[in-house]
Amino acid sequence: MSLPVNIDDFRRATRRRLPRIVFDFLEGGALDEITLRSNITDLAALRLRQSVMSDVSGIDLSTTVLGQTLRTPVLISPMGLLSLFHRDADVALARAARAAGTVFVHSAWSGAPLQKVAAAAPGAVWCQAAIWPDQRLVDQHLDRAEEADVPVLVLAGDVAVSSKRERDLRNGFTMQARPALRGVLNAATKPRWVANFLFGPKITFGDQSIDGRAMNIREMGEFMETENDAVTWDDVIRIRKRWRGKLAIKGVMTAQDARRAVDVGVDAIFVSNHGGRQFDAQPSTVSALPEIVQAVDGQAEVLVDGGIRRGSDIVKVRALGATAGLIGRPAVYGLVHSGEAGVTAVLDILRDETATALAFTGNITLNALSTSALSTSALAPGTNDAYPRARHTLQTP
Repeated sequence: MSLPVNIDDFRRATRRRLPRIVFDFLEGGALDEITLRSNITDLAALRLRQSVMSDVSGIDLSTTVLGQTLRTPVLISPMGLLSLFHRDADVALARAARAAGTVFVHSAWSGAPLQKVAAAAPGAVWCQAAIWPDQRLVDQHLDRAEEADVPVLVLAGDVAVSSKRERDLRNGFTMQARPALRGVLNAATKPRWVANFLFGPKITFGDQSIDGRAMNIREMGEFMETENDAVTWDDVIRIRKRWRGKLAIKGVMTAQDARRAVDVGVDAIFVSNHGGRQFDAQPSTVSALPEIVQAVDGQAEVLVDGGIRRGSDIVKVRALGATAGLIGRPAVYGLVHSGEAGVTAVLDILRDETATALAFTGNITLNALSTSALSTSALAPGTNDAYPRARHTLQTP
C-alpha cells in the first residue's frame, strides 16, 4: 500500500479500516450536514494571490499562540471518544503534537485522564472544560488542569443542548452500544478494529468516576445527557475569576458573542461550529471569521477550526486574521492509519503545504500575511453570502 500523500488519502484509508458505524460517527454531522460541507467548500472556494520574484528563502512558520511559541500554526482540536479509533488515542495525538512543536487540546469527554495525557507530552497539552450542571465537577476539572500545569483552558460553549446526527440514528450508534444488525455485520469485516475494541483498553470516561472507578461507556452516555442548558455568561465570569491561566471560549460564531467574550476577560475567541456536528443551520467558520476578527479588534486572539484540509487553508485563515487553525478529523485519520506516526505524518503534510502556499503569496512569515493575499472581494464583515462557493462537492461515504 502506498504511503498517503495528502489528507484525503488518509481519509480513504480510515474509511477502509473502520466499521461503517464508527466511520460515520467520525465523519457525520447534524441533520442535512449542510454546515459540515460548507466548512470545507467555503474554505476551498477562497483563492490566494500569487506573488512572483519575491525572495522567499528562509520560510518561518513559527507563531505565538496565547503566549506559547509554536513551530507551526496547526493545532489539534478537542475531540471526545477517541478510544473508539485507536488504543493510544489522546496520548498519541498529544505526543505527535509535541514532536511537531504544536498543541493538542484534551477533550472534556476524553477516555484518557488529563494527567496522563499532559504527562505524556509536557507543554503540548491544553485542557477543554465543559460547564456541567454540577459546579463541583467543573471545579474539580479545573483543579486537575492546574495540577497538570496546563497553560490554557478552552471552555466548550456549543454543547448546551444535544444534536441530532442522522447517520448515527440510522446505524443505531448509541453510548449504550446497541448498533443495528447491519452495523454488527459490517464491523465483522474489520477484524483489526474489532480486536482492539474487544481486547484493547476499555472505553471509559477518563476524568469522571463513580466511587473512584472510571465511568464505563454506558455511564458516560448517561452523564453526557445531562446538558447544562441553563449556562450563561455568568458561568464564564466565574471561571474567569477562578482560572489563573489563559482562557479561550470555543463555539463563538457571531461578532456579538465575540465582543461579549472580550468584555468578560476571555483571552482567545475560538471560532467553531463543532465541525458541523451540533447546529446545521449556521454558516461555515471561515465565513464567520472576518466579522469576528473585526469585532475583537486585537483585544483577544482568534482561533478557528472546521474544514481545514490543506496547508493553503491555514494561510487563508491567517490572512483573514486568525492566530492559528485547528484540525479535528484529519488528526483522527492519521491516528487510525498508524497511531502517533500517522498523526505526525498528517501534521508534516500540513506544515509543508503551508510553507509552500505562504511562499507563493510572496511571504516568508505568517505575520506578514493580510487580506491582500486573498483574491476575493468578499472579505468585508457582513457579506458572508458573497463568498464564492466551490464547484466540487464533498465526498460522502
